[in-house]
Amino acid sequence: MPSPALKIHTKINSHYSILDLSGHLPFSIVFGLCRRSPADTDPRPLVLSTAGSVLDVPYALGCGLLTLHVQDGGEAKEWVGLDVRTLRDVAGMGEEEWVSLPSPVGRVGNSRHAFTVVRRRVEINSALASILEVGRKYRIRVAGEDLGVRRRGYSNHDQVLDNNSNESSNDSEATRLVNSKTTAGNATFPVIRELSWPPRIETRLRLLVSSSDAADTTNGKLELEVSVLNTSPDAITVQTRGHQRIPIPWGPFQPDPDADDNGMRIIHSTHHKLPTFSLRVFDSATGALVRGNKKQSPCGLTDGNVDRRPKVEDVVVLRPGLPVIRRFDVGVLVEWLPDGEYKVILQAKGCRWWHGDVAKEEREDGRIGACACGVEHAPAMLESEDEVELRVRDGNVESSVCDML
Repeated sequence: MPSPALKIHTKINSHYSILDLSGHLPFSIVFGLCRRSPADTDPRPLVLSTAGSVLDVPYALGCGLLTLHVQDGGEAKEWVGLDVRTLRDVAGMGEEEWVSLPSPVGRVGNSRHAFTVVRRRVEINSALASILEVGRKYRIRVAGEDLGVRRRGYSNHDQVLDNNSNESSNDSEATRLVNSKTTAGNATFPVIRELSWPPRIETRLRLLVSSSDAADTTNGKLELEVSVLNTSPDAITVQTRGHQRIPIPWGPFQPDPDADDNGMRIIHSTHHKLPTFSLRVFDSATGALVRGNKKQSPCGLTDGNVDRRPKVEDVVVLRPGLPVIRRFDVGVLVEWLPDGEYKVILQAKGCRWWHGDVAKEEREDGRIGACACGVEHAPAMLESEDEVELRVRDGNVESSVCDML
């Protein structure tokens, strides 16, 4: 009689949606594991070994715990299964690592927040990478309910149980771990030879006072200046608003919490309006974040029918040696904050970019040409180490460190 099964909700995804064989963009297969079966009543954490399980990616592909598919070149774009049984012997079983799954007993709230996330790196010189072809699109799936877990235990891994052992005297712990879902998602990714990387962009922040009297920093006279400089010898175009088609890191279900978004970048052409979510304001006394944590819509969640060509008004050309400068009323950033001292920093944001001036390729609908939109690039980052210090007193903004405009 087979041992009872403990169901584990399993989800698989790719950390980035593209595998760069140059190795500059690290690539991983992401797993999410969660205990949420009503029959799971043990309050202890469950620890399991990754070796030989679905989490041991190359070995699991060779054993049939995972399946690998390639998209054919026909009009139907069907997925064709590949025979990768040789990976079992070529890659071998991975080293033993331990993963802990919290108990569902007493859990409140959405179970998505209870998933244990495991990232399994795919090295570019690995046996798995060697069978992947540049220009093809692949998909990895969980084959069935068997998770292939060989060693597991409760509370810690000092004393674990082997699924192939009959030495356990506790029937409640002699359970098999199985996937609770017939569909556990998939890790889909194209393979490219090398991702194109942007030139270095230098972004600086400083305070300016627009009054003729440098000592007069009240009554909304302070301005925040943001300058962005392309340090390369060639012009590039960056997208400052709209869907940013750039590689972003994903978890099992959605982009990572710090992944980029579709919000307006700090150098957008409507520079009279301060994109406050590009900046973060901290209380200097406590270090607490008081402004700038508004969640934006992630890049990866868009309707497939949406036109992903940016509008010409949503791109900015960065020419070599010529900074793009934006100035904002800093009072908007600290409006309604209590008296005190604050520190302002720029939140790092990635931008889609192109070589040259793609705004010249404007079409009748006001968007850039489609020929410029099919190239995969790593994001051009708007980031700075500069910090701006402000003081709010009686509702007015002051600073002891600023330059004359």
